Amino acid sequence: MRYYDLMKDMATKFNLRLEMVLSAREHGLSEAARRYRTTRKTLRKWHCRYQAQGLDGLKDQKRTPKSIPHKMDRDTEAKVIAARQKLHTFGARPLKDRLGIAYSHSAIHRVLKQNGLCDKRKRRHRKRKDLSELKKTLAFFQKSQIDTKDLSDILKYWPLMRRLGLPRYEYALRELSTGLCFFAYADENTTTNASKFADYVAEHLKRHGIKTARIQWQSDNGSEYIGNVRKKTNRKSAFEKTLIRHEIDHGRIPPRCSWLQGDVETFNRIVENEFFDIESFGSEQDFLGKAYSYQLYFNYARKNRYRGNKSPIKILRQRFPDVDEDVLNLPPIHLDSWEESLVAEGGESGYHVPWPAPIV
Repeated sequence: MRYYDLMKDMATKFNLRLEMVLSAREHGLSEAARRYRTTRKTLRKWHCRYQAQGLDGLKDQKRTPKSIPHKMDRDTEAKVIAARQKLHTFGARPLKDRLGIAYSHSAIHRVLKQNGLCDKRKRRHRKRKDLSELKKTLAFFQKSQIDTKDLSDILKYWPLMRRLGLPRYEYALRELSTGLCFFAYADENTTTNASKFADYVAEHLKRHGIKTARIQWQSDNGSEYIGNVRKKTNRKSAFEKTLIRHEIDHGRIPPRCSWLQGDVETFNRIVENEFFDIESFGSEQDFLGKAYSYQLYFNYARKNRYRGNKSPIKILRQRFPDVDEDVLNLPPIHLDSWEESLVAEGGESGYHVPWPAPIV
């Protein structure tokens, strides 16, 4: 192979250069040039470097010039550094005008950078999609996310759960335009409990004049929402039937794409940090009472940094002033012990939904 073809594919070229030099010392430049299919000029270069520097002469050497005639002199560099330290807000161009020197602003910038006098450039955070702007365009309760959280993996809550018989699962629904959240609890993660929670929230929305036929709830592909994934027939789960009865559109995310449930997953993290890891409970009634207090705090007082540092009630007042503010008030319930019965008015099947206590 030619010398050029060998060199361009080699990561370390030292060994080949050494072989060439040793061959030239033994057989002469012309013979070595023929063997390695290169020129006498190339061989002479490496042979001279080897004679002058030894093995170090065969290493790659920087091609930058040893001296730059037009480089800024040291006195001017010191003047630039002193001026920058005094006028720390001045950049290269203002310093050039201020000092009246002949060197370019790029040369001044090089001096500032080499001496650590440049301000760090802020990195722009690039988002794949500006979801915060998208949420500002949504109508109230146009889109929501629903999810189930297993509470048994919370270290502080687990002993209380076992000793007092507290619920193991939390069903949460988060509305995207304001960030408000409703949640309830259950001992078992079943599609029956999921349907109870859906009915509980839907009836609450209807009482406040929100038309459920215009909204969509998004969930993952858990069995509590879609039923048995191995079912052979196209039978709907109890949760899906409840949404159909309330004319709510059901959206599902693809498998293993939990980031598409980002808002409700964020709530799951927040409620664990701010509620379960802090509070202690003496009974189930005490647990539900404190959960209700946290629900009021989350929807009426807690500010969300990713929504302009505003609480859900403040966003509701700004964007949807005609909506009853009491819609944010829905007490958490224990779904397993919630009695299922017929609704007296209208004769339609459903559940008795307790009216929330008014906000004082």
